[in-house]
Amino acid sequence: MVKSHGRRGGVRSKLVEPYFQIKLGLMFIIINLIFAALIAAVSWWVLSDVFHSLKTYFELSGGDAALTMGKLSTPMIMIGSLVVAFIITTFYVAVHYTHKIYGPLVSIHRFVDELVEGKVPSKLALRDGDELQDLAIKLNILADRYKK
Repeated sequence: MVKSHGRRGGVRSKLVEPYFQIKLGLMFIIINLIFAALIAAVSWWVLSDVFHSLKTYFELSGGDAALTMGKLSTPMIMIGSLVVAFIITTFYVAVHYTHKIYGPLVSIHRFVDELVEGKVPSKLALRDGDELQDLAIKLNILADRYKK
């Protein structure tokens, strides 16, 4: 079976293969940032257009225009907050899942290197919650057969 390690740690321990994890995470984050910026821009444009339409239609001036803008600023702040929360969540998910995938891939890469070098491979030991558990189990069975 796969031996599990329940280690926990900060961001530093989440970066098993920093270059590859950051590269994959950045591609994921950049795509999400582009769409977050587009959503924010379209939302701002719609609310701004509504404000200018109300201002023109009702011939608002001074205090009335400021009051109307104040009413529309709440949705603008909410949209901005949601976009920021989306970006933070995207960053967390990118780091978290690349950690769960790249950690096992590093172990599997070492395992295959040992096989290529003609050595008896050591058993794979993945952490609790890592992806690729089924593959690790099968590779450990292969290692047992290789020893015989």
